[in-house]
Amino acid sequence: MDFLKMEKNIDKNHQEKSLILIVDDSPKNLQVMASILTNAGYRITIAKNAARALQILDNVAPDLILLDVIMPEMDGFELCRRLKTSETTREIPVIFLTIKTESEDIVKGFQSGGVDYITKPFNKTELLARVQNHLELKRSKEELKKRSKEIEEKNRKLEEQSEKLKEMDKIKSRFFANISHEFRTPLTLILGPLEQIIAACADNDEEKKRKLTLMHRNAERLLRLINQLLELSKLDSGKMKLQARKTNIISFVKGVVASFQPPARQKELELVFLTEHENDHKAILENMNIYIDPLKMEDVMANILVNAIKFTPPGGKIEVIVKGNPGTEAHFPAGWVEISVCDTGPGIPLEQLNHIFNRFYQADITDEYQQEGSGIGLILAKELVELHHGTIEARSRVGEGSAFIIRLPLGRAHLAPGEIVEPGVTVNMNAAASPGSRSREIAGFEMEKTEINNKYKSEPLLEPGIQSDETNIILVVEDSPDMRGYIRKALEPGYTVMTASDGREGIQKAQEIIPDLIISDIMMPEVDGLELCRQLKNDVKTCHIPIVLLTAKAAEENIIQGLETGADDYITKPFNTKLLIARIKNLIDIRRQLQNNINREMTLRPVKTSVSKIDGKFLRDLQIVIKSNISDPEFNVEELCKKLNMGNTTLYRKILALCGQTPTEFIRSCRLKRALQLLKSGYGSVTEVAFEVGFSSRAYFTKCFREKFQQLPSDFN
Repeated sequence: MDFLKMEKNIDKNHQEKSLILIVDDSPKNLQVMASILTNAGYRITIAKNAARALQILDNVAPDLILLDVIMPEMDGFELCRRLKTSETTREIPVIFLTIKTESEDIVKGFQSGGVDYITKPFNKTELLARVQNHLELKRSKEELKKRSKEIEEKNRKLEEQSEKLKEMDKIKSRFFANISHEFRTPLTLILGPLEQIIAACADNDEEKKRKLTLMHRNAERLLRLINQLLELSKLDSGKMKLQARKTNIISFVKGVVASFQPPARQKELELVFLTEHENDHKAILENMNIYIDPLKMEDVMANILVNAIKFTPPGGKIEVIVKGNPGTEAHFPAGWVEISVCDTGPGIPLEQLNHIFNRFYQADITDEYQQEGSGIGLILAKELVELHHGTIEARSRVGEGSAFIIRLPLGRAHLAPGEIVEPGVTVNMNAAASPGSRSREIAGFEMEKTEINNKYKSEPLLEPGIQSDETNIILVVEDSPDMRGYIRKALEPGYTVMTASDGREGIQKAQEIIPDLIISDIMMPEVDGLELCRQLKNDVKTCHIPIVLLTAKAAEENIIQGLETGADDYITKPFNTKLLIARIKNLIDIRRQLQNNINREMTLRPVKTSVSKIDGKFLRDLQIVIKSNISDPEFNVEELCKKLNMGNTTLYRKILALCGQTPTEFIRSCRLKRALQLLKSGYGSVTEVAFEVGFSSRAYFTKCFREKFQQLPSDFN
């Protein structure tokens, strides 16, 4: 039999079968084993020595190797050891097939990496059984390994998704917080002047006063909604903590209800407060002290009472009932207090009752009340009750009214130590100093004239548009003088606006002044907006600047082309100036968030925040230069400009745009962050660390360190 031909001409019927490499210097043994394995349905390839086997293994990966021990030049033990040190062959099972029967040889075979040891002469059935067993074991290992890799990959993806969700949650929470605070400032500037105008309004000008009061009431309602969004964002981010103190729940609820009597009377509603007890123990009822956060619980009560008054028609009745129950339940092992708010309003359909605590859900009650709610108040009430480890539920019958039942646990075992405020400890109670004061704010009903007259009576008003800090610079590149003037007029109340009449001038001015944002037309003579965008996005001095392309070319391919050149946004003409301003603000806010991220990460380590390649290289160069000169007290902005080959103004605007700090502040921040690292690692004394990071004065170093970290450097020694 020609074994070389056998090696090349593998049985075509067994292409899907396992491939076995037989290594033996005896042609007779090769023939016998090849015949046995081929008849058993295996594919085979053969080698007469170790060298030939290694050649085959360079091109073929068999499923199993049958290996003789006694061979010329390199024996089976040595060949097996070499196979087990190679990444490509270490997982292939090796069965020794030899005449050597001594126990030390068997041990040597297993020590070299063999999985089995068969002595000659061998039993055909036994050989096939062992081969099949090891092949199945190999397949099982491969399957297990494959599944393990799949599981690892799934776990990795799940971890990535989890991190992305966490980051999205953080971004969402930050968004709600930021947008809420952003709204509060202009609303304050609306409410303040309105209150002053109402206070100064003549008593006989009822129509004017009515309109101004309507404006004031709706501005306050908008402010309430924003405050509720802010509260929800705090709850979502886990930043809202209880400040629970022992409170007489009877007096507390009675005070909140009393604050709602005026709006209830104004709507011709009967609002009553009642107390009950399961076993009618009056003494227990009168001394019903539980641990609550008064501010947060007043928000809960106010939101529910606002809804009750809003949806109950004139002539109706609202009952607020406090009931104590000292019994035990799984959720309330020490008993509970139940607060019920029941009204005679239109009621909520049963199919909608399960969704009443969903965010932004509004039940379809009647056309009259369909647009009354925002869907925020009830979810806020629910989450605040659950923050108290309590429960809240809604019950209702259409045409008969609704009831909201709050249960709060008795005792203090359910509270963490950090959630309890002991008697005598001062807490920022804000409007909750007296029960009901915060409720009046949340209720949002008309203020009495005396309140408006007294509120902000002596406070000066800020003129809209006046800002205490430096305004952002926007460069408008537009070849139409009328359009340049129109855009400039729309933006100038909030931004410093520079203009350029074409793309060439726009590139030149952008490189000179380094604006915070560029608005550019596309169709312009000489250099168009696309070329302007390409050049500025490929220049280290200007690549960080957000660019908005503003054009009449509204086709999809034009938008894609604009965005592919590096533009950050694309607005088509005709455009709404409010939309333009909103997008500008959004881009500047994103840039500011990027500044915060970069500034937080610039601790003399590689920057992880996603920035352009050019900005990334600039930041790395900046880090390298500062790190290599951090011990030099003479190293300053001028030296930094020289080493980075940039002008002073350009570097100032570049670092300010990317990091939100001036170069001087940034260098000092890097020195202080490095100092913190050295202090934490026990590098040396405060003086030694100060000198190491380039401060020549310990006193100045201590002052700067304390301003940045709110701690003294000596706290780390």
